Amino acid sequence: MTTIKYMSATFLVFASLLIFATFGCVPTFSWEMTSKQSQSSVHLEDNSDWWSLTREDADAERSTFQERELSRGNFQILGINLDEGLFHHAVEKLGGAPTVERGDASTARAQICYVSIAEATKTYLIFETGEVNNTFYLISGGAAWNGNEKCFATETVSSKSSTTSGLHLGLTPSQVIAILGRPSIRRNDQLSYYLHIRKKTSETDLKRMRQQHREMSDKEFNDNYAFYDLTAALVLKFKDSKLAYFAVSKLETY
Repeated sequence: MTTIKYMSATFLVFASLLIFATFGCVPTFSWEMTSKQSQSSVHLEDNSDWWSLTREDADAERSTFQERELSRGNFQILGINLDEGLFHHAVEKLGGAPTVERGDASTARAQICYVSIAEATKTYLIFETGEVNNTFYLISGGAAWNGNEKCFATETVSSKSSTTSGLHLGLTPSQVIAILGRPSIRRNDQLSYYLHIRKKTSETDLKRMRQQHREMSDKEFNDNYAFYDLTAALVLKFKDSKLAYFAVSKLETY
């Protein structure tokens, strides 16, 4: 296992640098420019989004990467995957929420937010793209933040919303561990997972990328793209031993 200094899930920025130093690969950047989106956008100059892993003022901690992979279902919620075109798929599925942009450089992030209707405690589902990572958050209640009034209300989001793997609000720590396995860090009210694995690139992706890099020799292309690194962070927080917040973030590098 690999140990690094972790600071928010800008941890993913540090992770990309660590992976580059180890394997010589570079991030496949995930930042989605809002000019490509049909919905409106606004830039806010603050870090009031307390739930974001990408904020620069998040707590620092010591993190250990586990060399294993979670099932794809952990990176899919309401049928929306943490892949390229994240915002497009979210808007198509849930409605045209406005995009909120914050930060710059490694803490730059764009966010779209959805909120439940007619629940005593509101449930928020937020999608976020950063400089190198895609993330979603599912939150029960919590403190208000600047821009939360821009969340798009929908009946599709509720306290029963779940990842394909079965992660949802209200689970106990033992139920979460039954789905995700042993955490990297365990506290009384939080489980954190930091995972990395090196994977073989699919034939479909190799063919697509070969068309984009015709200038490379076969050897050079295979050296650079035959394998990629998958890095993931999952942070789950509990209130009264029930899951009240979870964040799932993913980065792929070549």
